[in-house]
Amino acid sequence: MLRTITLSLLMLVTVLSMLPFDQSTAHGIRQSSVSQGQRNHYRRHSRAWWRRYRARLRRRRAAALAHRRALLAPKLPQAIAAVGTPATTLTTNLPIGWNGEPTKNSTEMRFRTGTVSGSVPGEAALTVVAQSRPTSGYLTQREERKMLAGTALADLRRIVIDKMITAGGWVINDYQRDMAGYRVFVVTAQTPGDARSPEKSWNFYFTEMNGRIYSLTTNTPLQYSDRMAADAERFIGSLHSGAISSSGASQR
Repeated sequence: MLRTITLSLLMLVTVLSMLPFDQSTAHGIRQSSVSQGQRNHYRRHSRAWWRRYRARLRRRRAAALAHRRALLAPKLPQAIAAVGTPATTLTTNLPIGWNGEPTKNSTEMRFRTGTVSGSVPGEAALTVVAQSRPTSGYLTQREERKMLAGTALADLRRIVIDKMITAGGWVINDYQRDMAGYRVFVVTAQTPGDARSPEKSWNFYFTEMNGRIYSLTTNTPLQYSDRMAADAERFIGSLHSGAISSSGASQR
């Protein structure tokens, strides 16, 4: 009996001695959890900042929706004339071996290359793909770099993808370059060869002139791709020079 009482007293003393430690430990855990919750829910921006941010997101979604609903490639009968370069004038600025071909579409000019000995064989086409749109003031610089004259680069790249699907080819790369002092979005692609034609390298150049976005499409056998790219760059430079001179003449 005495042993039982002694053990009970020892257990009671042990429990009483442990109570303050348990309370302090629980208090410390509760404090750490509260402080961690406060850190996780800490708001770094003011309410006014969040209101402006949400309004900017709404405007961006509305603009994206309107862009998707708009036609990407409007038919502009006067588009080529806007460059100030009818076929007779363009031939003086064409690369060596490029000759114009007749076309029924007034928004497109087609060329046959390689018509002179030593020139690059292939084809080229200049087409209007969209109208320029003013850049919204709420767009960031990063977002502006993903657009060309108000049109998303992803939409321009989609034009190339659709053409390559039709031609049985594939897109290789896309990048932006400065040509003759003007921003140009370039998409490269390739089509396989068959019994009638070899493998071909395709380049699509998108640039803005006089309120419109133009696409210069070139294709040539793979071994001539570098020379064709150089000819295309010179051609784009001549287009911009002709656009500037024609706009200056019209203002006079």
